Amino acid sequence: MRRLAIALLVVGLAPQVARADTITGRWRLLAAEDLRADGTVARLPWGPRPAGAIVVQGGACYVQIMNTDTPAFAGEGSANEQMKAMLLSSYIAYSGPCVVDEAAGTVTLKVEGAWRPDYVGTEQVRFFRFADGKMFFGPAKDSIKTDAGPLTRRLTLERAR
Repeated sequence: MRRLAIALLVVGLAPQVARADTITGRWRLLAAEDLRADGTVARLPWGPRPAGAIVVQGGACYVQIMNTDTPAFAGEGSANEQMKAMLLSSYIAYSGPCVVDEAAGTVTLKVEGAWRPDYVGTEQVRFFRFADGKMFFGPAKDSIKTDAGPLTRRLTLERAR
């Protein structure tokens, strides 16, 4: 009986291997695009080579994305002031408890910490789907409003190893 209890304890503590078709786990960002209604790319919100990850584990979710193109800060103003001005457009991070509905392909995250104070306390709903070994993730279709019309953000991710 004692061996069985120890075996069950060890199995319970063993790392869980996420299924290929579940959002649970760590995902590495491959691309971030804002798409027009016709599916063409309108813009790359974090540049052509963004870096980032999404982690969904144990009822918590963490999102972090940044532009990897590091600008040279020169000219008027200190480099520190110039970096602060760029922060909102070159980096995003938020985290908090989340509820995943695998059947509906949604994650609802209650933001507890974020790079922008106005995100804290909000609920962010994101949609996801799987295709060709990748996950596609983002807010509701046409949720980004621009002068040229609505855009849909699409993050392309692969399971991190």
